[in-house]
Amino acid sequence: MIKGTNFNLIYELFDHLFIFDDKNEIIFEGNSLKTFLCRFNLNLSDLHSDKLDDLKATINNVRNDLEPCNYKFVNIEEEFILFPSKMDDKVRVILAKKDNIIQIPKIEYDLNERAKELECLYRISTELESEKTLDEALTNCTKHTEDGFQFPQNTRVIIEIDNKLFGNAEFESSDVKDTISAEIKIDDKKRGRIKVYLFHNNGYLEEEKKLVNEIAGKLARAIEQDEKTINLEKQSLILRRKNESLIKLTEECHQRREKLRTFFSAITDKIVVIDKNYDIIISNKNDIGDSGKCYEKLFNLKEKCKACPAKDTFETAENSFKEREIEDKFLMLRSYPIFNQEGKADRVLEVCRDITTQKKMEAQLLQSYKLASLGKLVAGVAHEINNPNTFILGNLKIIQEAIKDIFPILDDYYKKNKDLKIARLNYELFKENISTLVEDMITGANRTKKIVADLRNFAKKDDGLLTEEIDINSIIKNNLTLTRKHIKKFARLDVELAERVPTFCGSANKLEQVLLNLIMNASEAIENGDGLIKLKTGYDEGKNEVLVIVEDNGCGMDDSVMRNIFDPFFTTKRNSGGTGLGLSITYGIIKDHNGNIDVESKIGKGTIFTLRFPAKSSD
Repeated sequence: MIKGTNFNLIYELFDHLFIFDDKNEIIFEGNSLKTFLCRFNLNLSDLHSDKLDDLKATINNVRNDLEPCNYKFVNIEEEFILFPSKMDDKVRVILAKKDNIIQIPKIEYDLNERAKELECLYRISTELESEKTLDEALTNCTKHTEDGFQFPQNTRVIIEIDNKLFGNAEFESSDVKDTISAEIKIDDKKRGRIKVYLFHNNGYLEEEKKLVNEIAGKLARAIEQDEKTINLEKQSLILRRKNESLIKLTEECHQRREKLRTFFSAITDKIVVIDKNYDIIISNKNDIGDSGKCYEKLFNLKEKCKACPAKDTFETAENSFKEREIEDKFLMLRSYPIFNQEGKADRVLEVCRDITTQKKMEAQLLQSYKLASLGKLVAGVAHEINNPNTFILGNLKIIQEAIKDIFPILDDYYKKNKDLKIARLNYELFKENISTLVEDMITGANRTKKIVADLRNFAKKDDGLLTEEIDINSIIKNNLTLTRKHIKKFARLDVELAERVPTFCGSANKLEQVLLNLIMNASEAIENGDGLIKLKTGYDEGKNEVLVIVEDNGCGMDDSVMRNIFDPFFTTKRNSGGTGLGLSITYGIIKDHNGNIDVESKIGKGTIFTLRFPAKSSD
């Protein structure tokens, strides 16, 4: 009989046991035990056979007494054990080999020992990572190490670092039965050791030897880290003191420099001081800075200016001034010599003043008599320039977005194909410059757009606000001259203006653009000489809407074209220079006026555009 044994781990040995329920039926049979019994022609599935009566009686006794019991089969040398187990409030009886069962306490002991070692290492790591001093942590580590051994009460641990001891060394050396030690090395240099004294005759486990070595390694790393921290703190203190001195000197220099900078910055003209190599020493503008060539920073040029006043000043040591025109700006350049101790002009102060406004005013005065007649032509010219420029600007923005999306794909391809070239340029050079080129083109297109807007504003001021009181009949009567001249070679224009059409709020210039676009499109849709374009106005009293109808007898459109005519850049006249922006702009202007545009078209019959604008309330 085995008493006091802990059977908690028996379930790990299921392959070597049988389990009987309260009716002595087998509810589980381990394959290994079943195979073993079969070798002796024993089948335990039926306990009612006479030769198993003794086993059946023993099982019943175990169930009733709730005590384990040894059992031996006839003709089998190995001993077995029967023991109870409560499952689901019912008592089950388990049959297993005795040799398998008695291994369980040993397994449990070994597991507990390994758990102690892991707990020991965890506590030591926590101790060394805490905010305690290193000496305090090392002292505590001796106790944690003792707790990790089989017999902590008979174990003593001493840590020695640089001839300094940590731990309780008060014991008689004659009582020591065995020792374990490990060196503590830092940078391959022995700095100390950890030594374990055993006061029992049971010896030590190999795992305990490994544990001591592991602890020695942890202590070495902790000591090394602590020393590095101390060294860093010392170096940091030295650097802080030096930094404080530098800060004082820097502050003094900064104050003097700021006084000079404040003086320079208050001057609106660009001022630079340059040396004989035309390198900037100091300037009064942040966008220029205090370095680089003057001709690059001031004029964005790659080489020295041909008419440079600074060059004259360096040669003559006298003041010099010149006027220059760069792009659309007029500049007055003045240079003054700065003499060194030897009386030579080794530096020059150059002042760059923008006199563009002054020059433009002079030009306007000289050309004022020409501008009186120019206004009549500006609107038509501006429109002709604006259409291709709008097309260019729109495409450039799409190209710019496309480049951003394409670059990740090209980057992946370039990683595998380093010889990639685009436009005969190496990929890296192409990538570095293409975005700048597109941005420069967009900048140029925007400048063109602004110039066109200025020309149109010169002809007729339009602030873009939809606040004018619009009489649509009046707009048609007063602004069809240019349109008639253009379309007379394609078709005849008939105008039918309804009486008493209400006014509405809007922009006369924008509505003129809408009518012009629709009439021009109608004329271009006519393929023979018998073309007719009808322009009608009306009023839908039920909906309180002003109507404008543009009808032609041209080629018409199919459904697929009609679905896309208001999309930007969609055009059926690409080969003849169409941009696909006219109807898109028209649609946007009508929507800005809270209006609607309807389209009816048949192939070979023509097209009808109907515009609807909410009339002004009679109140």
